[in-house]
Amino acid sequence: MLPSLLSLVLIIKGYQFINQYVGVYVNWAIIRLVAHARLWIFGGAVDEHIANLEQIWDNWHLHIGGFIIAISLIYFLGIFLASFVGRWIWRLVEAFLNRTPVVGQVYPHIKQVTDFFLSEKRLQYSQVVALEYPRKGIWSLGLLTGEAPKNVRERLGDDIISVFMPSSPTPLTGYVICTKRSEVVELTISIDEAFRFIISGGVLKPSRFVDTKTSPAGQLPGAEAHSQEKPAAGADEQKPNGQT
Repeated sequence: MLPSLLSLVLIIKGYQFINQYVGVYVNWAIIRLVAHARLWIFGGAVDEHIANLEQIWDNWHLHIGGFIIAISLIYFLGIFLASFVGRWIWRLVEAFLNRTPVVGQVYPHIKQVTDFFLSEKRLQYSQVVALEYPRKGIWSLGLLTGEAPKNVRERLGDDIISVFMPSSPTPLTGYVICTKRSEVVELTISIDEAFRFIISGGVLKPSRFVDTKTSPAGQLPGAEAHSQEKPAAGADEQKPNGQT
């Protein structure tokens, strides 16, 4: 139920945010526009019409209208900014914000965060690989993300790739390393299988790669010889000092 509850909380918080910072002012503008229209038609005082309309707004719960209009304005504004003219205008606005003191130091970082969470582009892994990490002799599973940044490849060589090294049991956290392509071994397991293997701490293995001839779980190779009991000494076994 947690995803449903979190979705409901986000919807409620989104409604409160839009209604508080946009919907309130939309209702304020609508009430005054209607009040001036009634003043032009019926005459009287503007304050009386505004007070009467505010009472009607409260009694009939018409404040939701401001929220609906605010959502509609945001939607159509997004459509406009997605057009050719809108993108050109928004580039001018962003350039102005980037040159504005204080705002120029805050806006680019906020934009990076929002682009990361709201962009349609998603982090993609192309291959599951194995490499000796964090030191020689220890092999870890990694997810190939592509070539290393251009500046890194210019300094270290064109054959440098970036690999995400997930942590266990939370593979969404980890480290990004840059290494030579020749130092990684490409594996034939899928990314889902690699995630299950990492989350379970190595317990859940791809069934098609499980060796049925391996030792029982919890028994290391070579343990059989140490686990065998020594045969009891027989009656005819030679004992020290010539005793039988």
